Amino acid sequence: MKYKIISGKYETGNEEQQMGYKMLLGEDNIQYKFDLYFHWYNLVHEMGHCLVEKYGLKLSKVQEEMYVNELAVAYYLYVGETDRLGDLKTMLTTVIEHMPSPVPDGESFTSFFESIWGTEELMNVMTYGYFQLNSVLEAMKAGRDFSDVISDLGVTIRSADVKECNEDIVSSNAEKFLAVAIDNLNAFGLEVPEISLELVDNPMIQCAQNE
Repeated sequence: MKYKIISGKYETGNEEQQMGYKMLLGEDNIQYKFDLYFHWYNLVHEMGHCLVEKYGLKLSKVQEEMYVNELAVAYYLYVGETDRLGDLKTMLTTVIEHMPSPVPDGESFTSFFESIWGTEELMNVMTYGYFQLNSVLEAMKAGRDFSDVISDLGVTIRSADVKECNEDIVSSNAEKFLAVAIDNLNAFGLEVPEISLELVDNPMIQCAQNE
């Protein structure tokens, strides 16, 4: 099975699309914040979806989103990317603090989103944005060990030298970040399927799909 990660660029979005991300992430340093999330962190998140399918891990849609965030956070901690994760955590914490929570009082984050998944209620930009961004923070709070996360796939990680990618976080370097992550995961003992990256103009498009 081959997969493609499709990732839109902020800089090529139209005024309405860019304004939506400014409202979500804040106008200050918006280009960096967009690229940090989508062209660094989210690449491993989307790769996680490919691994879940390859290894046949049975999860609900909400559980899968939570799991691939745990995988991405644990991976970046394991390879020593603490500074960039720190930047991401600061950014997301600020965003979530200024977003009204859609979760009713007395209901858990997970159960609420399980109840609205696949409904029109989830399609609200702010509701879905709250789910995705808060899911990353939840994964950071959980702080699961990388070997523990990967064991859910039935894989025992092995020791290997870590490849680094210290390029600037911009869309033009996204393919380099993805390639290094794939090389590292393969070296750690996972069988990563063939995954390509396509950068597109529409920043609203962020997904992984079968080819």
